[in-house]
Amino acid sequence: MDSESPNLIHCSYHKCMTVYYAKVMRTVFSERIRPWKKGYRHYNSKLHEFMEDVQWREAASINNHMLNLDELRPYKITRFVRDPRDMIVSGYHYHKRAAEPWCSIPNPSESDWELVNGTIPDGILEGESYSDMLKRLDIEEGMLAEMQFRSKHYHSMMEWPLDDPDILLFRYEEILGNEESVFDAIFDHYNLSRFEKWIGRNTAIRNSASRMKGKSEHIRNPSSGQWRQQFSALTQNRFEEMYPGLVERLGYD
Repeated sequence: MDSESPNLIHCSYHKCMTVYYAKVMRTVFSERIRPWKKGYRHYNSKLHEFMEDVQWREAASINNHMLNLDELRPYKITRFVRDPRDMIVSGYHYHKRAAEPWCSIPNPSESDWELVNGTIPDGILEGESYSDMLKRLDIEEGMLAEMQFRSKHYHSMMEWPLDDPDILLFRYEEILGNEESVFDAIFDHYNLSRFEKWIGRNTAIRNSASRMKGKSEHIRNPSSGQWRQQFSALTQNRFEEMYPGLVERLGYD
């Protein structure tokens, strides 16, 4: 990347349109079309690898972290967030069916979960994987375990500045049904060419949640507000105790 060009960075969270965003950007920055460039890469939650490599990429994305912004200037950053209570519901169902390999590792350690920057919940039994644990627990206990798994994710959400003009924030609920206009705003923020915008816009529309529901293992139910039906009073109270002020900071009531 040109030393004068800003780092194009996207930051999101596990179960917050990560796969969707990556699919769009891999098309826009396709190395098959431009093999002489290093294109786009998603680093999951591997922060050290991301920080070492990002300056050589045309665009990059990472999940579940607050970044050292001073080390990344100049930058143009976009962020996706989702109601953290809905992320717990989505993650609970997704992890319970062992949708990703790390969910099936018995006796997991924090290093086993580096890919998702997850916290090992209390009460996991000897020989159990995270998926096994969620299958053993009832739904209330399972939601509480998922809430603990999210600890580092949610604390990082609280650390991001909200007044930086070079960082655009998009809420999951505002993206659904408005994918074309959201990605137009992202592409303008990144100052992409008309051709790149055209490619990206078409990919964003073709792979939107409404079109992919039932066709992708990553999408169970894209609707918002699911926590209202699945949180018990205990779950809601525990969430507020663990993460006070989080929903308000992200613009949710």
